Amino acid sequence: MTDETQRQAIRDAMTRLVEGKPLRSDGKLTIKSLANEAGVKRWLLTHKFTDLQDEFKVRMELTGGEPAVVVKLREQLKERDETITRLRAEIRELTNDRQQLERVINVLSLEQQHGRTDKSKVVGIRRPKDGS
Repeated sequence: MTDETQRQAIRDAMTRLVEGKPLRSDGKLTIKSLANEAGVKRWLLTHKFTDLQDEFKVRMELTGGEPAVVVKLREQLKERDETITRLRAEIRELTNDRQQLERVINVLSLEQQHGRTDKSKVVGIRRPKDGS
């Protein structure tokens, strides 16, 4: 790549990042992402084409924040974190319920075993004789 084709690739990458339409990077408005998006080494921006680095910083300030893609991804991440928190609470509750039911089953099993082995408490009922 010649210097001019590299410069053009960097400018094209700037436009894609600022518009929130990255092709080869994570879409963040950083020098690293710009280099990835342009398909060039980062040192080209930090040492050789410092004017393009400055131009990118100015364009970032003019956009007023993160691209829509990054904002959308952050919102999705927040929603998923909330879902994970909710599901973990539900798992804890279900685990507690299961443990309580296990204890009830153990008690009932012991009572049932005790009832089968302890026949001394069973009292026979005498039937009255006819005419008594």
